[in-house]
Amino acid sequence: MEPVDLLRELLRVRSINPPGDEAAVVAILESYLSDAGLKTEILTSPGGRANLVARVDGPQDRPALVLLSHSDVVPVEEDSWTRDPFGAEVSDGFVWGRGALDMKGISVMHAVAAAALVQAGHAPAREVIVVMVADEEAGGDEGARWLLDEHAALVGLGDGRPPPEVIGEGAYGVSGMLPRPVIPIALGEKTAVWFEVMAKGDSGHGALPPARQATVNLASIVTQIAGFGTPRVHPVMREQFATLASAASGTPAAAFRALSSPAGGAVSRAIAPRLRKASALGLLLSDSITPTVMAAGYKSNVVPGEARASFDSRLLPDTDIDEFVSSLDTKARRRGGRIVEVVQKGHGPVSGKGPLLDILEQASTQIAADAISTVSLSPGVTDVRFFRARAATGYGWSPLVLTPELLATIHGHDERVPVAEFERAVTVMSDVVRRACT
Repeated sequence: MEPVDLLRELLRVRSINPPGDEAAVVAILESYLSDAGLKTEILTSPGGRANLVARVDGPQDRPALVLLSHSDVVPVEEDSWTRDPFGAEVSDGFVWGRGALDMKGISVMHAVAAAALVQAGHAPAREVIVVMVADEEAGGDEGARWLLDEHAALVGLGDGRPPPEVIGEGAYGVSGMLPRPVIPIALGEKTAVWFEVMAKGDSGHGALPPARQATVNLASIVTQIAGFGTPRVHPVMREQFATLASAASGTPAAAFRALSSPAGGAVSRAIAPRLRKASALGLLLSDSITPTVMAAGYKSNVVPGEARASFDSRLLPDTDIDEFVSSLDTKARRRGGRIVEVVQKGHGPVSGKGPLLDILEQASTQIAADAISTVSLSPGVTDVRFFRARAATGYGWSPLVLTPELLATIHGHDERVPVAEFERAVTVMSDVVRRACT
C-alpha cells in the first residue's frame, strides 16, 4: 500500500476525542505493520481505548528507538470546512482531513519507516518500537500515561535497559517566515496547568446590588492574572535565537542576535509583545494564563453568591509550578477568591543532546534547499513528556515543511498536507530510522 493510500484510510476514521474511538485507526495500522513483518500487540486501557505497540527486534543493550504518535483527533466544525473533514479527498495537490498533520500523517511516516527497515533485510543495531497511543488530545490518561504505568517494558523502559530515544510530535518545519526554511527539533515543551478559581460575594436582588459581589470579584481576578508572565529567555530558546540570526537578515536578524545575547532577558521584555503578534516564538518567551470557562448565576435579576472561572496556563519548563500556583492563589484571595482545583496535564524535563539529535539535524538540513536546523521548545504539550519524565531522550520532530497558513489548520479548519511534501517526508523519516539503527 502506498503511503498516501494508508494515510487516507486513517483519515476516514472519525477518531474524535472525546469520545475517542481509536480502535479502527489502530486496526488499520496494526494490519499494515503486521503484514510488513513487525510483531504487533494491541493493548486496551481500562477505559476501553486501543493502543498499538509494534516492534522490530534488535539488541537491547542500546536504547530502543521509539516512534511515537497518537490516533485521536480533535473535533471539527464541519460547516466551516471546504472539504469533508473525514473524506480523505485528494484535491489541489493536498490530502484533506482532520489528522492529516496532527498526527496521522506522522503515524504513517513512522510505520513506513519501520516497515522499510524490515523489508531491507538488515538486522538493526537496536530495537525499534512503533507506538500509536490513544487519548493524546485529552491528556493521555488512557494512552501514553497508562501505557508507561502498566507496560513500560513494552516501550523500551525498565529491566536494566538504557532509556529509549523517542521521536514524536512537537515541531514542524516552517517556510516563508524567514529567507530560509527552518526545521526545529523540540527538546522540551511548555507545561499545561489547568486551574479553577472560585470567587465569593453576597447574594441578593439585582435591583438592590450588594457591595460585595462574586461576579465583580471574579472579573477583578481574571483581569489581574490573565495574560503573560514576565518574559525571559530559556537556554534552549537562547540557542535557537542564535541559530535563527544566521538565517535572517536586517531587523529580524538583529532582534534574534539580541535575544541570544547575555542581555537577552531585558531584550525579551522589550519586544515579547510584538514577537507574540508576529510568531509563535513569542509564546516561548513567557508563561501564559488564559481564562477559558466562566460561570455564575442562574437568573438575570438575582445576584449570585459564587462565581467560577477555569484557566489554561502554559508554563516554560523551568517555571516552578508550586510557586506559580501559590502566587496566583495569593492574588485571588486579595480579591475575594481562591484557587479550588489544580489539574496538571504536562511537565517533563528538557532532553539533552544525544547521537539521535545529530542524525535529525543532518536530515533536517537536507529536507529543503538552504534549510536550517535548530533546537526549540514546543508551545503545546505532547505525549513525549511522559517518556522524558522517565529519563528517556525525547525529540519532537517532523520532516514536513509547511507554510504558516498550513500550520494554522492544525486544530483548525481545512487541515491538509501537501502530497509532494508528505511523500518527501516519508522518505526522509525512513532514512532517519535506517541511519539511527545501523
